Amino acid sequence: MSEKCEVDELYGDEYDFQNIALFEKYSVSVIVTAADGESLIKSNVDPKILSEQLNYTLLANDNNSEAIEATGDYKIFEQKLPGVEDAYIILLGVLPDGNIVFIRSNSSALMQVAAFTNRFLLYIVIVGSLISIIIGKFVIAYFTRPLFELINITKRISNFDFDATYHPQKFYNEMDDLGEHVNEMSTTLKRAIEQLRTANESLKHDLELREETENMRKEFVSNVSHELKTPIALIQGYAEGLQEGIMDDEISRQIYLDIIIDEANKMNRLVREMLILNQLEAGQMSMDMVDFDLTEMIDSVVESNKINFEAQGISYSFINKTECYVHADEFLVEQVVTNFISNAIHYVLNENILNVRYDFLKKGKVRISVFNSGNNIAKKDLKHIWEKFYKADKARSREYGGSGIGLSVVKATMELLHEKFGVENLPNGVEFWFELSLAKDTKIKENS
Repeated sequence: MSEKCEVDELYGDEYDFQNIALFEKYSVSVIVTAADGESLIKSNVDPKILSEQLNYTLLANDNNSEAIEATGDYKIFEQKLPGVEDAYIILLGVLPDGNIVFIRSNSSALMQVAAFTNRFLLYIVIVGSLISIIIGKFVIAYFTRPLFELINITKRISNFDFDATYHPQKFYNEMDDLGEHVNEMSTTLKRAIEQLRTANESLKHDLELREETENMRKEFVSNVSHELKTPIALIQGYAEGLQEGIMDDEISRQIYLDIIIDEANKMNRLVREMLILNQLEAGQMSMDMVDFDLTEMIDSVVESNKINFEAQGISYSFINKTECYVHADEFLVEQVVTNFISNAIHYVLNENILNVRYDFLKKGKVRISVFNSGNNIAKKDLKHIWEKFYKADKARSREYGGSGIGLSVVKATMELLHEKFGVENLPNGVEFWFELSLAKDTKIKENS
């Protein structure tokens, strides 16, 4: 018994209730007898039956008993009574006061209690395990979710997806600290890759520009060599002819000299135009913006080409001619006018008409147009005629000595002046035009 009390407190009617409650609690039958056989303490079980079993136990052969534990004061054994199927667990001992204590409990009851207890414990273990597994699953999922999220983010970062961002949990911990570092790493990598991509694009652009520049240089050298080859060969050939005295008469020698001078002028014009174009494209041409009479300049250019008009039977007219002062670089504008008129002279055909016309526009602008009757420029050539050494009609260019640079000079000049220019095919010819700003004091009725 786990309940401990003094021996004096076991006896007496006042302790019966406590004793019976104690015996019921442990499901045992108890009898305590004096040496003369008087029952001192008894449980609810009939004390006569317990006394008979006690006497039987004291007189019985040990063959009916199986010892479980024994000491000098008591012994515990399992006893099977004749004619009774059930067995009993018996404690038989002597109390300190010399009284005999006999405690009995059914083996089957104990076994049932033990079995029930075992089943109950088994159920408790199973339910507890299931609850532990479920709780553990949620707990593990809660604590490992940030880890799997970080794994997913690092995978996305490895695929250059830098939009993946780790969001800290409600309660900050070491995993969140790691996530913040991953975010910083992602931002740094994104910035580095963007800088690398920008640098790569810049390098690619520089390489393309370098390659383009190199190709332009090679093309320029090739074109210049081609343009200079023919006049140099002619000058050399005719000079050698004069040196060797092939032509004896004065007229033939004069023809040779005229050809040499003409080819030298072509070379001189080509070199001059290349120098001007190079200065314009390199931004080395300094502009002297002044007010000047544009009409006077055009008349001067036309006068210098009068001999060509007469030689080719060109019918020239200046439409809407009036005193017109503009604000621009006089030297550069003269180059534009000269190139447009020279180009018109060399390509004029059919009626041999060449016109210069003014159109006064809004916002203080004047458009100067140079028209010549002749064949239209093919559509595929229109966007290329402003390129260096491009010749839509190479045969005629060689015939009049065109360098292929004149219109490139026009383009570079007008871009430097920030003015508009262009070309249009008309039903009976071609018209080149450019615009300039009128001088502030110019009072001319503007056309809409």
